[in-house]
Amino acid sequence: MKILFVAALDGWMGIHIRHFAAGFAYLGHDVKLLDYKRMERGLNPFARIDRVKHARRHQALEKEIKTRPPDLIIFVIAHLKFDFARIRSFFSGTVVVYDLDGPGWKGYEALDWIRDINLLVTVSQVSRRFLNEKGIRTEYLPHGVDAAYYRPLPLSGREKAFYGSPLAFVGRPTARRIRLFGQIADQGLVLWGRRWSRRNECPNAVLRALTRSSRDIIGNDVVKIYSGSDLMLNVLREPLHEPPTIMSLQAFLVPAVGTCLLTEWVEELEAAFEPGCELLAFKSEAEFRELAVRYSTDKKRLREIGANGRARCLADHTHEKRAAQLVSWLQ
Repeated sequence: MKILFVAALDGWMGIHIRHFAAGFAYLGHDVKLLDYKRMERGLNPFARIDRVKHARRHQALEKEIKTRPPDLIIFVIAHLKFDFARIRSFFSGTVVVYDLDGPGWKGYEALDWIRDINLLVTVSQVSRRFLNEKGIRTEYLPHGVDAAYYRPLPLSGREKAFYGSPLAFVGRPTARRIRLFGQIADQGLVLWGRRWSRRNECPNAVLRALTRSSRDIIGNDVVKIYSGSDLMLNVLREPLHEPPTIMSLQAFLVPAVGTCLLTEWVEELEAAFEPGCELLAFKSEAEFRELAVRYSTDKKRLREIGANGRARCLADHTHEKRAAQLVSWLQ
């Protein structure tokens, strides 16, 4: 089957989308990726106008389809960037939209566009139930992981000194994260992400001082952070904690590296991992601090949990398995 992915391919999400697409290629499908942000660009000086960018996206997509007709298009879009009724005027194959944002996704503000696609897939069970109750066929597909890329890395002495820590977090500051991390700032915590060093985004001076780098970290450096840390932290950004939903990418990437993860409990979690054995999960701020303090010094137990987490990822959470599941829904 010829599959076309339409997504934003820059930054850390671009890495993830490429890994996801590779899962389909591994199964023998002919895969191509199209960056919708590049589709918007051109020599037109008015290209920054939304209607011009909208037109350019559809023109570029139509040209691609005529040049290399796919059987399936998978749209991974953070915003409703495409007019699917218009796409149906030049594409008669299968259209899948994959929602990675859950209940807060802008595409759910109106639902009429869904009639022009074949399948909606989401990383949130909350979103799946909401849409199923409205009679819209929606399937739940959690993130997967490339366990050959996210793997335990041997680090040099210099790398261990820079990337290593008892506790670490990779991501941007939010009010909840600032409040929670402030409670464990004395436990050897290291924060990664340039925004932690900005006073206007992180008013907590103690946390600003725990920032190891003034730049954002992506790619193999992230794998080194995971490998060098004894315990990684994962706290949902607002408003995903009300209700708690979506297993974020880190919920799979960190265990795949063989490092223990302390993550926020969501309803999707226990179907994917066994808390206490393959990762650690907290349901309250008090439990977050208690688990972080208790386990931050128990390196032997952290290594055991990390090894169990990697084994689970290899068994159940590869992109090949996610690809096979999605394809099965279309047969």
